[in-house]
Amino acid sequence: MSATTPVAWLQLIHRKARLLVTITGVTFAVMLMFIQLGFRDGLFEDAVTFHKKLQADLVLLHRDTELFFEMKEFPRRYLYNISAVDGIASVNPFYLSMANFKNPKTFVKTPIVICAFTPDKPVFKIPEINQQTEAIKAANTVLFDRLSRPEFGPIVENLEKHGEVITEVSNHQTRIGGLFSLGGGVMSANGAIITSDLNFSEIVNHPLEKVHMGVIQLQPGVDPQSIIKKVSKDLPRDVKLMTLEDFMQLEKDTVAQSTPIGFIFNMGTVIGCAFGGIIVYQILYTQISDSLVIYATFKAIGYANSYMVKVVLQQAFLMSLIGYIPGFALCIYIYSFVQDATRLPMFMTITRGVMVMVLTIVMCSIAGMLAMSKLRSADPAELFG
Repeated sequence: MSATTPVAWLQLIHRKARLLVTITGVTFAVMLMFIQLGFRDGLFEDAVTFHKKLQADLVLLHRDTELFFEMKEFPRRYLYNISAVDGIASVNPFYLSMANFKNPKTFVKTPIVICAFTPDKPVFKIPEINQQTEAIKAANTVLFDRLSRPEFGPIVENLEKHGEVITEVSNHQTRIGGLFSLGGGVMSANGAIITSDLNFSEIVNHPLEKVHMGVIQLQPGVDPQSIIKKVSKDLPRDVKLMTLEDFMQLEKDTVAQSTPIGFIFNMGTVIGCAFGGIIVYQILYTQISDSLVIYATFKAIGYANSYMVKVVLQQAFLMSLIGYIPGFALCIYIYSFVQDATRLPMFMTITRGVMVMVLTIVMCSIAGMLAMSKLRSADPAELFG
């Protein structure tokens, strides 16, 4: 027999129905792993939706702040203390609170996030917001996130039709003077409005001297860690200075530790992997049992056990590939569908694609090794005696 004869492939396609079951089982396992990991990472990314839109190199926070929507306030004067440090281009105050937004159609009040900053010192890297800073200088005027959930009412439609919408925010008559797109929702906010610091103070009755975050931009070429090292020793004990990336990671770590999200979806990935392994094991074990005479013949004519082991592992590897490819393709569509339906940032990444491929190969290889217990019993003496 030629060394190049694709024995593993020929055995795999010998029974088409069994091959179809194999493809279906592995594909389902691959999809389950992709979906679980996609939801897990999507929820973590959703938690930092607002962070990613901030125009900041560093952020100044209260020492006890771990989550964006639970930021604790601290004196605004702390921002002035570090604004003169060499290497810092700007230090801007940022305010955040929850407010009750009245649906102008149903009059139902729903909690909404309200963010604020000094209009002349924008803190978001969203062009729509920065182009409408003059609008939010007007009294009791806000911008509305067009990606907010529909329970806030037909704001976008009414604004496009009439040019403005009048409603109430925390029992204050408020004018919606423009739109922007930010998004989020599952782990961040169902809706958001943005206004000036003065309007924020009036609407939620919050003193401007108390800020929730300092948004810091550095001069080009300045190392953030050098600024942190220089400034931190002189900071009051009740605040902390960190990079925006570190704040995002803190948010993800806090969500992972304080909620069962990570455990639930990691367990789902393990279950999907185990499910696929069981399917592959059953297919390979049955196939070896049906071909036991063939394997015994190989042994009788001089083939070593290592050759048979190689054939089985090749089958396992081929099973992983033919199941992974359709699973990968289907999950790209599923990610897009889920993202459109829930606004979760679910998208395929190279890291996740490689991870699931490796898990699939390992899953099938382990199943193949377990199925080899039947192969070891292929004794030519018993079969031909």
